[in-house]
Amino acid sequence: NFEIYLKRVWFSNGIHHHYSNEKIKPDFSKEYFEGLLKATKTKLAADVTAILFNNEDSKKVNLDESKGLLAGSAINFYEKGITLEEAEDFYKKQTSPDPKKPISYGLNSKLVKNAKGQLEEKVWKSGGMYGAAIDKIIFWLEKAKTVAENKKQGDAIGLLIEYYRTGSLKTWDDYNIAWLHATEGNIDYISGFIEVYNDPLGYRGSYEGVVQIKDFDMSAKMEVISKNAQWFEDNSPLMAEHKKKNVVGVSYKTVIVAGESGDASPSTPIGVNLPNADWIRAEHGSKSVSLGNIIDAYSQSGGSGKLQEFANDQEEIALAKKYGELGDKLHTALHEVVGHASGQINEGVGTPKETLKSYASTLEEGRADLVGLYYLYNPKLQEIG
Repeated sequence: NFEIYLKRVWFSNGIHHHYSNEKIKPDFSKEYFEGLLKATKTKLAADVTAILFNNEDSKKVNLDESKGLLAGSAINFYEKGITLEEAEDFYKKQTSPDPKKPISYGLNSKLVKNAKGQLEEKVWKSGGMYGAAIDKIIFWLEKAKTVAENKKQGDAIGLLIEYYRTGSLKTWDDYNIAWLHATEGNIDYISGFIEVYNDPLGYRGSYEGVVQIKDFDMSAKMEVISKNAQWFEDNSPLMAEHKKKNVVGVSYKTVIVAGESGDASPSTPIGVNLPNADWIRAEHGSKSVSLGNIIDAYSQSGGSGKLQEFANDQEEIALAKKYGELGDKLHTALHEVVGHASGQINEGVGTPKETLKSYASTLEEGRADLVGLYYLYNPKLQEIG
């Protein structure tokens, strides 16, 4: 039971389950654990031991407003005692120089109260919070820049280094646009404080790093979906006023993952569509990747027990074995390329973070999945090969 607990905590990057957000309860006693500490002469603060076994911090991200979005979540993005109202009021006062290009305020910082009791941000950057770790990221990125495959890739890495040095979110936007247009190389990467799922208010990104190599064969097959992105948008069941008249630059690749860290590991995504800023997607498009070797690992790791149990007949089982994996890859491609890239926010409407608040991420993922499922049986897929 102790070994199982260790593996679960490792896999979830902490003591809460990576999907349900529920605290992982140990199936061994506190006395047994303290015996292990003693036998191995291991020192662990008493409050850490207490947290493992008590009923506090039961949810990593709590979306039940009656328990308090901040008070009920076991996160350290906000200093203890800061209320939801205070945090929201702090960010309402942050205005972007260009309202049509809203800056992702709060993405790379912790919100704290200073000596005067006023709210301020501790920015994650070189010389700031997590500075020593970020300096190591910069060290390796500088080496990567010297072996960039082309100028666009090198320029994007340069902007990423500047962002980690300064913490400037304007530079983060500039970097995302440069990274988005660097599509020529065979090696690509994801790096930064990106997905905001771990913040109940949807401001703060968790660090993730992925290094990937293009899967040439599968990318050629899937590229046809991004080339037909406008057809999918025009034929979607969205209301006409919500459709993009001109879907721009949805690049799609199937990749082989070489390494993952932070939020992307060990529990890994199977597909990624970035950047997350809606205005960048609308003006510049997005980059979609399907993590081919991860999807293959998923398909190889399970037996066919579920299929035997729930399939209607032998014909369905045979079809699932023959086409199931391809169908899965197609669904991921449609989710990432067509789903996330579809639709637009009407003028004068705030960002999902402001309007949908704590449900923004969940609804966006559900929306992308439904778009993928909507098109999965469409004859257009056969037509485009």
